[in-house]
Amino acid sequence: MSYPEFEKKYDAASLYPGFIKSDDALKVENQEDALQARDLQLKHNNQYRTAAALAIGAGDVAVKAEGAYWWDVNGVKHLDFIGSVGPALLGLNNPYVIEKVKKYLDEHLITMDPLMLHQTTAAFSHNMSLITPYLPRTVICCGGAEANETLLKMVKIAAYRTKQGKKRILSTMNSFHGKTQATVNLGGKDKWRMYQGEPLPGYCHIPYGDWKAAEEEMKKGDIIAFFCEPIQGEGGINVPPEDYLPKMRELCTKYDVYFCLDEVQAGSCRTGYLWAHQYYGDLARPDALSFAKAMSASLVPVGGVLASEELYMAAYGSDETAFFHTATYQDNQLSGICAMAALEFMLEADVPGTIRRNAPYFWDGLKRLKEKYPGVIKDVRGRGYMVGIEYGQNKNGDYYTVEVCKHMSVVGHVSTMFTINNDAVCRIYPNYWATREDFDWALGALDNACAYVL
Repeated sequence: MSYPEFEKKYDAASLYPGFIKSDDALKVENQEDALQARDLQLKHNNQYRTAAALAIGAGDVAVKAEGAYWWDVNGVKHLDFIGSVGPALLGLNNPYVIEKVKKYLDEHLITMDPLMLHQTTAAFSHNMSLITPYLPRTVICCGGAEANETLLKMVKIAAYRTKQGKKRILSTMNSFHGKTQATVNLGGKDKWRMYQGEPLPGYCHIPYGDWKAAEEEMKKGDIIAFFCEPIQGEGGINVPPEDYLPKMRELCTKYDVYFCLDEVQAGSCRTGYLWAHQYYGDLARPDALSFAKAMSASLVPVGGVLASEELYMAAYGSDETAFFHTATYQDNQLSGICAMAALEFMLEADVPGTIRRNAPYFWDGLKRLKEKYPGVIKDVRGRGYMVGIEYGQNKNGDYYTVEVCKHMSVVGHVSTMFTINNDAVCRIYPNYWATREDFDWALGALDNACAYVL
């Protein structure tokens, strides 16, 4: 069966002069078209965010994208080393994932009905349980902040039903878990709670990497869960001490606290492991984790939570609470097939192994530049393809971050990005398709930018 030709009763552009038709929005062929997109975004969307992107040379229109590259309206080829701030780890327009999404759409299957059985999200959840058997329950959603909201709600319901007397959530200073009302309170940065009045009650923060401070809070007996990023992303690509996550796992078990990891940025293969906590073997297994970004292949919004059987059933294991967390798009089939295809690609292309093999070449080059420009590059840190460069300050006391990012973008045609939580740090997120030549391209652009700002 196919849709009959619909009867076109009106022309939208005639009804509303200036109305932009879909085909016209997709047609960006010259600089004039790009400037129109810029002007419309400045006028109708967040003009200050757009202006900030334009100021560092990042605000452009990509007319084509493939693998590690994108092209602007002038035909200039750019190296994408930020990956949409995480989602594009599998490359821009990954053909394998696109093929599966197109196949789903070509079959004309129902996508959004929340009461139908969902073969794609069910299969994806099954696959996740094979790969991460200690977290066999999956909740699908549409992004990282929503995933962390979902996990927060889960542990609170579970604690209310099974852990009476526990009422606080513990997380770390300088952390970032999203920008919804609850996640900015979970996060450890006062900046994102500005202009909202009093912080929500029930959240407390301790220094990242300090397990002794965490234990002092847990001793009080009222902590429901501890939330932590395996590597802080927005906070500045901060890697914890080697014993930190294993020790936090021990403390959470000792004090009956749910150990929850935010794997939105660091997870989904970015650090060279499917999940960043697997770097520690079995020593840092969480009771739940949130995921998003790279599991979407930068195509369709995907996020979710993996949870232990005990935690999930404590929250939703009854007729009474089964409907306490549902949403129209929660198990939508389009996100499901996209996530399935992304996961298949990760496994069959050995994305984690590729990152572990290829990352050292890039890291060696970054360390050489740190030695060459000690006044500009203060530190290089991270793991795998999650790289943070901390910059020093110029004679005016300003960090070199924006200057370097802008030069790399405008002159070197390499896309990177500063971190919002830490003005001193630039993030570099290569993707699976990056070659040694691409690493050399990025290192050369960074070399030139450092020389320029001195």
